[in-house]
Amino acid sequence: MQEHLLTEYRAAITRYMQTHEHLLEKYGINCVQYEPQHQLLKQDAQPHSLFILQTGLVKVVRTTSLGQAYSLGIFDRGEVLGDVEAIMEMPHFGTVETVTNCTLWKMAPQQFLKMLSQEPEFNLLIHRNVISKLLNTSHKAAIQSTNKLFYSLMVVLREFSKLNELQISKALLAEALGTSTRNLNRLLAQLEEEQIINTQQTIIKEINLQLLQHKIHAYENTIQ
Repeated sequence: MQEHLLTEYRAAITRYMQTHEHLLEKYGINCVQYEPQHQLLKQDAQPHSLFILQTGLVKVVRTTSLGQAYSLGIFDRGEVLGDVEAIMEMPHFGTVETVTNCTLWKMAPQQFLKMLSQEPEFNLLIHRNVISKLLNTSHKAAIQSTNKLFYSLMVVLREFSKLNELQISKALLAEALGTSTRNLNRLLAQLEEEQIINTQQTIIKEINLQLLQHKIHAYENTIQ
């Protein structure tokens, strides 16, 4: 799933709301405006309102049981806030706060559920939006996992090179990293293409430590 598809679904929801103004009164939807740093939804609180962002930016933050807060992202127009909690009848997963001046459509969770059941086009848009979020998150997680594995591989190669161990088997590397030989070969091929390593069948025979250190440093500035 590409990020632009997620953006398309958000835009479609915005267009739907703008072109179906008669539904605002039918489902008790209000247009509200808030200044920056206004808390829309609070983590662990029971759902009381649901928002669709018309203009502006909001951020979503999740705080762990140890009190460590981390950002789940900053979102723009078309983002639906509180939809999952309304559907699942669960407390809010994170805290939502405005970043800029924002204009939003606000409705009660019960009215949102009623709208889903009575407006098929809206129902489809919301479900496609939720699914696109899930696919997009999975796509990013896969990329992040691969990047971290690639980083771990380079660190292991660096340590082996310091021991002057120039007969490193791919099987040993795959076992150490907890990945398949096929996946490892794909990562090694990239390093070999950049002339960082030289492989011969199942053995890594040469490592250019200077180039390897440079690439590790670049990764440490992006994924750590």
